[in-house]
Amino acid sequence: MSKWSLLIPLAGLTLSPVAIAMQQANNENEQQQEAQIDENIQVTGSRLKGIDMEGANPVQIFSQEDLNERGHISVGSFLKDLPQAATAGTFTENGGVGGADGAPAGSAGVSLRGLGSSSTLVLVNGRRVNVSSFANGADSFVNVNNIPMSAIDRIEVLTDGASSIYGSDAIAGVINFIMRKDFEGHEVSIMYGDDTDSSDGSRYNATYVGGFNTKNSNTTVILDYASQNSVFNSDRPITVTFESSTFVDIDGTEYAEPYCNNGTPVANSRCDYDYVIQRVVQPDYDNFGATLNHYYRLNDRTEFFAEAMFQQNEGHAYDSGAAFSATIPGDSSVIPEWASELNQEDGSADPIYIRSRFPDRRTQEYTDTSYRLLAGLRGEIGYWNWETAASYGKSESEILHTAGFYSVSAVDDAIANGTFDPFNLGRNNDASTLASLRTLAPRNGESELFSFDFNIAGDLFELPAGYVKSVFGGEYRREELFDEPAAIAANNGVFALGASQAEADRSQYAFYSEFHLPLTQSLDAIAALRYDHYSDFGGDVNPKLSLRWRATDDLIFRASASTGFRAPSLTQLGAGTSLSAAYINCTPDDPYVSLCGTSGNEQGELELDQETLGNLNLEAEQSVAYNIGTSWNITDTWQLTVDYWRYDHEDIVDIDANTTLDACVAGNSPVVNTVSELGDNEFGCVVNADGDLVFLRTGYFNVGEQKTDGVDIRTDYSLSTNSYGDFNLYASGTKTFSYERKLTPESEAEDLLGRLSGAAEIARPEFVADFGVEWELSDYNANLNGHYVSSLGDGDFKFGGNETVDAWLTWNASIGYQFNTNHRFLLTVRNLLDEEPPYASSPTNGYASSVHDWLGRQVSLRYTVNF
Repeated sequence: MSKWSLLIPLAGLTLSPVAIAMQQANNENEQQQEAQIDENIQVTGSRLKGIDMEGANPVQIFSQEDLNERGHISVGSFLKDLPQAATAGTFTENGGVGGADGAPAGSAGVSLRGLGSSSTLVLVNGRRVNVSSFANGADSFVNVNNIPMSAIDRIEVLTDGASSIYGSDAIAGVINFIMRKDFEGHEVSIMYGDDTDSSDGSRYNATYVGGFNTKNSNTTVILDYASQNSVFNSDRPITVTFESSTFVDIDGTEYAEPYCNNGTPVANSRCDYDYVIQRVVQPDYDNFGATLNHYYRLNDRTEFFAEAMFQQNEGHAYDSGAAFSATIPGDSSVIPEWASELNQEDGSADPIYIRSRFPDRRTQEYTDTSYRLLAGLRGEIGYWNWETAASYGKSESEILHTAGFYSVSAVDDAIANGTFDPFNLGRNNDASTLASLRTLAPRNGESELFSFDFNIAGDLFELPAGYVKSVFGGEYRREELFDEPAAIAANNGVFALGASQAEADRSQYAFYSEFHLPLTQSLDAIAALRYDHYSDFGGDVNPKLSLRWRATDDLIFRASASTGFRAPSLTQLGAGTSLSAAYINCTPDDPYVSLCGTSGNEQGELELDQETLGNLNLEAEQSVAYNIGTSWNITDTWQLTVDYWRYDHEDIVDIDANTTLDACVAGNSPVVNTVSELGDNEFGCVVNADGDLVFLRTGYFNVGEQKTDGVDIRTDYSLSTNSYGDFNLYASGTKTFSYERKLTPESEAEDLLGRLSGAAEIARPEFVADFGVEWELSDYNANLNGHYVSSLGDGDFKFGGNETVDAWLTWNASIGYQFNTNHRFLLTVRNLLDEEPPYASSPTNGYASSVHDWLGRQVSLRYTVNF
């Protein structure tokens, strides 16, 4: 179904002027007034107010109590367990490494349906927030670690396409964080937790909530502090599946250094190097946040409201010591005696080549500060409700490379003059020598968002089955972003540290309308239409049509179809220079053999420098989403929802060197002899005098395509007893039927479902489920919750013939006690049985960290007092 076919049922509705609609509203009779319900009620998935939306949209709601009782200590932890998000694209700071290819230090993002974090819209109180200063690769995202969990009242998750409702980046759905408000009194909550292993992975949290009322207002203030210590792979019995190696090449022969004599040299010529053991399972951080919600009733029909949020996160990300290669002069004073003797065997002291590692772990220190201010008015005009608000959000981020990052030129000079000893993993050097060679290489970024929105909602006219309700609105946004690495990093001047630059800004405006049409007493429809326009891209129209049929009072069937588009992100449009190494094959049947000269034909391949830039000519990503489901109250205490969903996502933006290489071969992009001949930003190829490709400038293109479908199932059953308390049994699961992706339009579709794939070993499990039971009796409450991830095929880089990563089931438990009216305790245990993650040979750390973890059993105790 094309997007335009969805416009047909909407065309007549969008022609109705608002003026006519308001005239109809002023003529409403007494019967309608009696039928009206609270006009302030609005749920995620629709901007319509005052409508019974039961069963209309696939929305899941989680309270703060749900998160606490399941032992979550951060928003990222909760989202990683959410069945609809426990797949490709969702990431947390846990397991993060201190390199440019990993997620930005200290960040967490969410991806519904595995479509990517840039395709999932994150809202706070129904309004968007600015994206992270740093992209996750090429993927822009909202850093959910900037949302303090203690300030959340509930989380609403809409799991079907919503671009027509909220904007172009809601292709996969919406996560809406509703913050606490209307609080009265004071509340202090203190939490301490740790794992049951010998390592110190302790976590702390302290929260104050204050609510202040006047006759016409409420102000709710929340202060939150959270801290945790780091846990390294070396603190867990991890089975590493692949180790790197170091060696010394003397006169063309490789030798193992004496430092590895206590280990096992590889074929007596190399030393094993376990880089995985230095990585982190749980990083350390210190986070402080403050939020404010305020409203003031100006009169009976008008209210002023304001929100403010401040968050500062500080912490570290870690990775192993960086690899380096060096050629040492044969007469250097740093050459050890054993190497010097071998070097003299042929009668000459030739240069010695060494491939090794620096002695210290790479450490990134990050500081991420975010602000958000919002002020608005809402009120009534006749029978119509209106609302308008302006908001400003800003993130400031800095990453310092405080250990393990060394200047290439400084190390080369120190080796040449004999002041740095590269042997024995550099451990022969004193601390002052190492410090003089390191560089902080600061990376700074900012992201800003200013927005203004308005809407007006009310009844248009009457149909035989009831009144047509509507909402009309619009919004304006201004975004700015820059990501500025240090010049030394941008020029590949730091060992094992890539860098990318980005700087861009844009303005965007949108107009939308949404209608609720009661077609019969049992059948209604919701139709939405939205136009988005970007200053640097252009505009597009997206419709959505939903149908709801009440077969009985307890059985509802629903269906929806919508289109979506995602405009290229600021990072993809405004990316600056990013340098890396690349390769092409030079065999006779290779498509790029014409770019191979003397060296390429002799060696069978070429290594070249690749420069990646943003692309101002990108088109939007397009999508179509379908949802068919049912909501059934089987009894008064037993509910069941089932939804089939499908997404077709095309023209995905990605970095694609092949597109530029193809253009060079075809003569559509320049093939020149110097980089300066390419101009400032033109994509193309540079070949040397021998005809060998030595430099490629490429960027982002619309090349990808992915399709996925599956079913969500959720059931809740409540049981009340006189003697044993109240029970609630629940289960929620996502079964994915297919996940296919094409990297380019010409490539074959690759089935990625049910296996680990790619260099990052991303997991796309076929089935993920959460289930459990809640119990309450008098002053006690308890929760037992299971989290299940189905088995996976091992990844693309298997070791030892392992084919399957076993299914993983972990149990979480909590028990709470209301000591008296104002005091309560909550004891939670995550991974109650201390289950180790299943072995996976493909990821070098021996387990699939994108869906599993090695945190083990974690116990926490929370005390809360109200006064």
